[in-house]
Amino acid sequence: MATGADVAQALTSLGHRIRVIDTVDPEFADKVRAVDVAFLALAGRYAEDGRLQGFLETSGIPYTGSGIRASALAMHKPTAKIVAGAAGLPVLADVLVSDEHAAARAADHVLARLDTPVIVKARDEGSSIGMTVARDRRQLQRALGDLRAAGHRLFVEPFVEGRTVTVGVLETDGESVPLPAAEVLTAGDFYDHRAKNRPDLHAFKCPADLPADTVLKIGEAARRAHTALGCSSHSRSDFVVTPDGSFHWLELNTLPALRRTATLPLMAAAVGIGYEELVGRVLRGAAAPRD
Repeated sequence: MATGADVAQALTSLGHRIRVIDTVDPEFADKVRAVDVAFLALAGRYAEDGRLQGFLETSGIPYTGSGIRASALAMHKPTAKIVAGAAGLPVLADVLVSDEHAAARAADHVLARLDTPVIVKARDEGSSIGMTVARDRRQLQRALGDLRAAGHRLFVEPFVEGRTVTVGVLETDGESVPLPAAEVLTAGDFYDHRAKNRPDLHAFKCPADLPADTVLKIGEAARRAHTALGCSSHSRSDFVVTPDGSFHWLELNTLPALRRTATLPLMAAAVGIGYEELVGRVLRGAAAPRD
């Protein structure tokens, strides 16, 4: 809701007539068909997994952000990693968790392939929903049982200690341009769902205090991920940077948060792009062709 309010204010200041429509509104389909352009100021499953984009395309409504294929690929994290890895990005090993095996058997399957600590992730959620760090077999079995009971389909990666860094990509004059990296500072093991929704539990530093060569490499990695997944307009890739300077690409968000205090506007501001200008660029991207 915060993103929607900030975007609505910016669009109004740019002279556009706006109508805020919530996707949970029973009359959403009828209301959205009356607009000229749908500015997608939301995120997560059903918002950036290709389904909403598919509805808008079949309804003939221009919309912001990436298209159906890129949205679906990026939201399904194991598949996105395969695509990114094929494009030469450094990705972590992972194990898909069977939906049929009991939690104990699933934990044994994971630990036959990965050493603890590990991080359990939902295959197709946003905002770090369904993410838990497990430092031993007992914690892993419990996490698998609890998260599957909540309806999540899971995969597991090694948990790498390091700095959480994110890099936005903004398409400018037909080119995908990486923005300055931002570091996410949080007191927990990782930037989890609770920390993302509590301003007192996180802070952003942009530009990130990283060696120049690391900044260049992760910027290029973000650009390559954006291109490999077929993204449009803008995206944001997340990384973990280890103490030795190496890094791993974790995932890409096709609809990164656009509230004024979020990382993408912060990164844009670092290169002189104000909030209203950023929102205007994203809006203009709705008319651009997609893969």
